[in-house]
Amino acid sequence: MQVPGGLRAREPVAAARAAATLTGFSGVVLLPWALFLPPLLAPAQMAACVAVALLLFGLTWGLARGDAERLDRAGATFAVPVFGCAVVAATNVLTGDVSASAQIFLIVPLLLGATQLRRLGALLTAVFGVLASGAATVAMNPTSQGFTDAVVVGSAMLAVAVVLARAADRRDEAFAVLHEQASSDGLTGLLRRRALDTALGTALGRGQVALLMVDVDGFKQINDAHGHLVGDDALVHLADVLRSQVRHDDCVVGRLGGDELVMVLPGCAREGVAARAADLVAAVRAAPLALAGGARLALTISVGAAHAPSDAGDLSALYAAADAALYRAKRAGRDRFAVAA
Repeated sequence: MQVPGGLRAREPVAAARAAATLTGFSGVVLLPWALFLPPLLAPAQMAACVAVALLLFGLTWGLARGDAERLDRAGATFAVPVFGCAVVAATNVLTGDVSASAQIFLIVPLLLGATQLRRLGALLTAVFGVLASGAATVAMNPTSQGFTDAVVVGSAMLAVAVVLARAADRRDEAFAVLHEQASSDGLTGLLRRRALDTALGTALGRGQVALLMVDVDGFKQINDAHGHLVGDDALVHLADVLRSQVRHDDCVVGRLGGDELVMVLPGCAREGVAARAADLVAAVRAAPLALAGGARLALTISVGAAHAPSDAGDLSALYAAADAALYRAKRAGRDRFAVAA
């Protein structure tokens, strides 16, 4: 069973570590408080607080030792701050203390939810914390003052949670932009070498994959005759043509550098490699680049194709096989493809 995406952590590993740290800290605070506060606590209250502290230590161990991704999918990272709100509220009722010094501990699960969970989970945690705190306050002080305290404390907690959740959203958006800039080529928008290697390595681990290495025929002559701006336009145009040939979401297109482009086709069978390469060559041939003034510049490519595991078993060998096939295609006259033997 998996919880909805909105209730999951922004980063499961970081969330599990934060949850383990905060639950452990809470247990360390609660256990000596329960043991050494008597005679203010009755034996039953002391036993309950000690049991909660031991439970917190158990949660800490489980969060620290467990698989963070699996725990997150099961809803543990959402359940921990919700459970924390319930524990704080119940402890306040158990000890008969709903003062500000007692309710301040609600900030611990609220901080965890607001900073580590996605927006929906963060807001639900905050709402639950406000309701739990309010219920405890009114239960112990069923007067207008108790109701006022519940509203004031609840409003403050909700405001803090909303501000922190929005700050986390902005941080994630900034990280996403930085990641895209780091992994994408600035000119064509295609994947850069490092991101491409990651995608290809993942595909190799899952089964068969085809690698098509593309080189623009006469690219130096295009730059010399029309200028580097037209050369850049040609690369952008070819990138769009290659994207149009992607048939599945898991297929990726990248730029190795210069005029060398690459297409990764996970799951492509050995017998289908030649057809995909031929389609790519034909698609570029049929899509000349529109120049200023209405003229059209014919473009052609040479493609070297290789297949794993038929032609290679690892990343470097697959690149080498595709590169050797590309060299054969260019030597044979260009505007064509070759498949690794």
